[in-house]
Amino acid sequence: MLFVRIVVGGTPSSGKSKVVLALAQSDGFGRLGVAKLDCVSSVDEKMFLDQDLVVKLLLAGRYCPDHLLMESLPEIDEWACDLDTLVIETAGLCGRCAPYLCNSVAICVIDCTAGSRTPYKLGPLLTDADIVVLSKGDLVSQPEREIFAGAVRGKNPGATLVWFNGLTGEGAWDLVKSVHGVIAGMPDGEQALKTPLPQLYCSYCLGKAEVGIY
Repeated sequence: MLFVRIVVGGTPSSGKSKVVLALAQSDGFGRLGVAKLDCVSSVDEKMFLDQDLVVKLLLAGRYCPDHLLMESLPEIDEWACDLDTLVIETAGLCGRCAPYLCNSVAICVIDCTAGSRTPYKLGPLLTDADIVVLSKGDLVSQPEREIFAGAVRGKNPGATLVWFNGLTGEGAWDLVKSVHGVIAGMPDGEQALKTPLPQLYCSYCLGKAEVGIY
């Protein structure tokens, strides 16, 4: 089978790792590995290893996780050369994250308990996604779910919406079916970002501590 790359992004603690596990435990992806990016620390590596998955962990530290991903992508691809499917789970850091690639499946995971205004606060993380996974929907009422889904559709009307419960696995089949649908229509071409990354370099990024313009 052809090499497939799936990028899973989303807001912090929204259930991205549970989405990755749902993909890993389903059929049709061949030999699957996970590249996990996080900001400061991560306990998810052990969870993936316990499922007999090959895992590569990268920590951004003070660095923007999106920039770390793009600069490390050749290294990640080389590490994944024997895989059929590479799932990249990015760190949920800010609303301006833009981790998606043109010839990869783009999945955004959003926590429904974050509030109905949350989708309006997200940029390319949501608007560039092929699939939007709505998690923790069992913790809000039906009217709240409908309002939340409407806000997501308003920001990204072309995306496929999938309701997913990371505890019970409900919605996993819809998720896998949607991913295979995106793969079937994925264009060939040079690897490129869907949207330019957030700007990185300024005096504060380089260690400035004083407040104000000097």
